[in-house]
Amino acid sequence: MVPPRRGPAPLPSAARLVVVGVLTATAALGCRPRDGLPQHYDDPDAMIVQFERDDRDAWAMPDRVVRALAIDAKDAVVADIGAGSGYFTRRLAREVPAGLVYAVDIDDRFHAYIEKNREAWGTPNIEPRLAFYDDPALPEAGVDLVFMSNTYPYLKDRVAYLKKVRAVLRPGGRLAIVGFREDANVPGDDAPDPKYRIPQATVISEAEAAGFTLDREETFLPYQHFLIFRVR
Repeated sequence: MVPPRRGPAPLPSAARLVVVGVLTATAALGCRPRDGLPQHYDDPDAMIVQFERDDRDAWAMPDRVVRALAIDAKDAVVADIGAGSGYFTRRLAREVPAGLVYAVDIDDRFHAYIEKNREAWGTPNIEPRLAFYDDPALPEAGVDLVFMSNTYPYLKDRVAYLKKVRAVLRPGGRLAIVGFREDANVPGDDAPDPKYRIPQATVISEAEAAGFTLDREETFLPYQHFLIFRVR
């Protein structure tokens, strides 16, 4: 069940916030599914174990994904929308040691897990953030990069949601979206049924409708598309 909605948590006092965001979890990552998608997250603790499996690194290539984002500013603000267990969040936080990363999700259990482990990961600059299916609940014009991994199919009214994402980005801000390809045979139970996956062309057209333009595409992931947009 979707937890009760809450208002956004107070912003930390740091001047720059790193919001780790867009490509965290489809069937096995980040946000819980919206209506019509398989209910993978009835047991968040079991999903944390799933997210953190060692064999996931071989195909998700998290370190290479983060390097490909080319985050130059060490005090950048990044948002990981659908952060789940913080699989990408902590890697993003290491890229911006003088910044702050928002670990955005709708589930209290994921929030608590990240809050408990961020010091042990050496990433105290992670700020867990509760959000909603239809609103990332982030500060307006306060983010340099929004990252989503395997989260996009779970958003409610995707174009409207992306418009809200656009509003939280600073001038020159970027949006990165990672999602499973329709024809990919993903190992294990790490992806939703192909009928629930969003085609790359649809992601691009919806992002353009929300005010983004495709900057580049990375093609090294074996099962996922990896698209990087800029605010138009």
